[in-house]
Amino acid sequence: MNITAEQAARSHESKSELTVGVSSGLMALAILLVGLRLWCRRHIKALGLDDIAAVLGLAFYIGCGSSIIAMTHYGLGKHDWTLTPAQIVLYGRCFWFSIIFYAVSLVWVKLTFLLQYYRIMSVSNMRWVYMSFIIFTTLWSVTQIIMICLICVPLEARWDRSVKGKCIPHETDMWHVNGVIHIVLDFAIIVMPLPIVWNLNLPRSQKLLLSGIFGLGIFTVAIAVFRLHWLTPAPDITWWNVTAALWSLAEVVSGIACSCLPTYKPLLVNIKGWLPRLGKGDSTIRLQENTGTACTESTLVGTQDMFGSEPKVPNSAWVYGTQTRITANKDLEAGGKFKKFMQR
Repeated sequence: MNITAEQAARSHESKSELTVGVSSGLMALAILLVGLRLWCRRHIKALGLDDIAAVLGLAFYIGCGSSIIAMTHYGLGKHDWTLTPAQIVLYGRCFWFSIIFYAVSLVWVKLTFLLQYYRIMSVSNMRWVYMSFIIFTTLWSVTQIIMICLICVPLEARWDRSVKGKCIPHETDMWHVNGVIHIVLDFAIIVMPLPIVWNLNLPRSQKLLLSGIFGLGIFTVAIAVFRLHWLTPAPDITWWNVTAALWSLAEVVSGIACSCLPTYKPLLVNIKGWLPRLGKGDSTIRLQENTGTACTESTLVGTQDMFGSEPKVPNSAWVYGTQTRITANKDLEAGGKFKKFMQR
């Protein structure tokens, strides 16, 4: 390959060490986040399907990060004019595996949120919405993975130009469409529980706090939007792709963090000097409803039927490892009010 004087002067440049360091750090952070989540869930004896989804998301995330690190051995972080044809083929193969791992890890992170909602937001009129999103997210992700696997036929033609095959035209447009759909799904998942929170008869400060917990995922959306710019390939692809790869890892670990952070209260309770008053309750959020002679009690993040009917008491479920008791004298015509207090 003939190179210019400017290219020759830049041939020594490398982002490989940076890529390995950042990828390793993000994977370690993801392992820590999910590990703490599992410890907290086990501590309150509340392991569920959402925790299994978090573990699966972590496993595929490690696969994605490992593939990106492997890519550095075959040219990622270096200028493509310094690579041999054999290196470019191996780079392309690892790149394809990183895309598969990325797509699968992303769907498991989304399912972690949705399964979490399904478990704790036990409002009959909303559970079908959560289940619909679970089904749609799963089907869309399966479709996306099939598209990636059939991006070229035979698949080897995707990374080896010596292999003759047929590939999907306008591949960049496909990545942008996929990215936009993921952003829309992420945003919908973030705002999904907010109508229930704001229909609660709670102080505004408590509504803001709950909204903030659910709204942590906005950071994932912001990263996904920023990442779209880097999906358009540049001529020096092995150099250019470092930024896209690292932002992809950051996007997934951000989702993992946002799904795990709300579960960490048992950890804080066990740290001396941190939130000492929080240690005086157990680990559920409850709604206690007094109806004259009868009293019903069940676990809740806080819910009211968002379709205009009376507030409904959901089934029991563990919520984020926190205990707050919400007591209500339910008499809608008389204007009953919720009263929130920490169980001591």
